Amino acid sequence: MRPHLRSAAALALVIGALIAAPSAAIAAIPDYQRVIVSRHADIALASLDGCVLTEIFVSGTDGVFGGRPGPINRQGLTGVGVRQSDICAAAASMGRLGIYAAGGGGGGTLLFDGLGQTLDPLLSDVHFARAWLDTAVPMVNEASSDGEEVIVAIDLAWSLVGRLDRDTGHLHVRVPGEGNVVSHQNTRMGDATVSGTVRIGDQPFTFDNVEGGHLQEVKYGCQVVAHPAAGEPDLSC
Repeated sequence: MRPHLRSAAALALVIGALIAAPSAAIAAIPDYQRVIVSRHADIALASLDGCVLTEIFVSGTDGVFGGRPGPINRQGLTGVGVRQSDICAAAASMGRLGIYAAGGGGGGTLLFDGLGQTLDPLLSDVHFARAWLDTAVPMVNEASSDGEEVIVAIDLAWSLVGRLDRDTGHLHVRVPGEGNVVSHQNTRMGDATVSGTVRIGDQPFTFDNVEGGHLQEVKYGCQVVAHPAAGEPDLSC
């Protein structure tokens, strides 16, 4: 499994754990159950215009969280990171100092550096073969002396390449005298191409079928069952 996908799957697993005890002994104890379904997409984009290198990272999530019994909550999250560098200025400066060599170069003179988030959700089709984001994310240019505020408009669509690979797992934990925690997860992951536009202030950037995007869906469930004599056990999903 690719590292970025493995880390995301691990994050879903960290959410919980459970234990199995005789059902007759705990029938009178209310069970605590949690169910989580989330979809996630990400992409790293780059554009070079003359000497200016623009790097953009976009991620979007749509999650549904709920207890049984209990209310169902929906939560979206869009995150954007932008970095722009003048790579020629850095090379020229190093050359004047006599330390620039062909094939070397530094990280560039930083022109823009910002991060932003909104609660806008990732949208997707039923089979999760396509996903898209259409939103505006405010951020501050940390590379500017006056804390310039910029709106980054995102209009991107992910298209699945091939199929989603499935990874399943179960975790059973028994704590003597406390109770049981049982969890299960079902993760689907796949590569995707990305097309659309990103506008940083008044600068538009267009991308067409860029490889390197990812789609991931996580279904996670957890149940905590307290031992009848445990009172209020220190167990959680």
